[in-house]
Amino acid sequence: MGMRISDSVERIDGTMANAYVISLGGKKVLVDAGTAGSGRKIVDFFTRNSSKPDFVLITHYHMDHVGGLRLIYDAFRPAIYAPGVEVPVIEGRQKMEMARGLLTRLVASFSKAKPVEEVLDVATLPLEGLKVIETPGHTPGSTSFLLEREGLIFVGDAVSTRGGKASVSRMFTYDSSNALDSFDKIMGMKPITILPGHGEPLTI
Repeated sequence: MGMRISDSVERIDGTMANAYVISLGGKKVLVDAGTAGSGRKIVDFFTRNSSKPDFVLITHYHMDHVGGLRLIYDAFRPAIYAPGVEVPVIEGRQKMEMARGLLTRLVASFSKAKPVEEVLDVATLPLEGLKVIETPGHTPGSTSFLLEREGLIFVGDAVSTRGGKASVSRMFTYDSSNALDSFDKIMGMKPITILPGHGEPLTI
């Protein structure tokens, strides 16, 4: 099941971090891959709809956004795009740069994603109508994706929404100063609808 956001965007139900499906130019584009458990739900979503993701776009490398990537890749072999500086982590060649704090380190120690090879840099994304916007801070390479024709922006955890308000997610954020700058950058794009990794869609 999914929640219809617009004519061309749907949110997949039941994933720990929101995962969105965009229909763009005859292709299916998945934004973020959830946890490992969420990955199974995402695979089931596409299987039930007799479709598959042609592209997977990763907003940032935290486990609740990339944990399901291996399952999805094994099932459908999509082209995977992620922030360039975070590609080595997703491919398992480099350790994640973590925010300071005991809780963050504890979560990281229990959160291992199976690596995926052949991850491409979002800077080379060949999809017309989907603009790549650098929004670092939550992680070193945190990236947002703007669906220009509909004024929808997929922000990962660069913005959180709750109770009809937008805020910066402080928990697990790598660089608070950069995160605030990125938040201001996104909020300055209004009128726009924010589609967050956590929370409900918010039109500003």
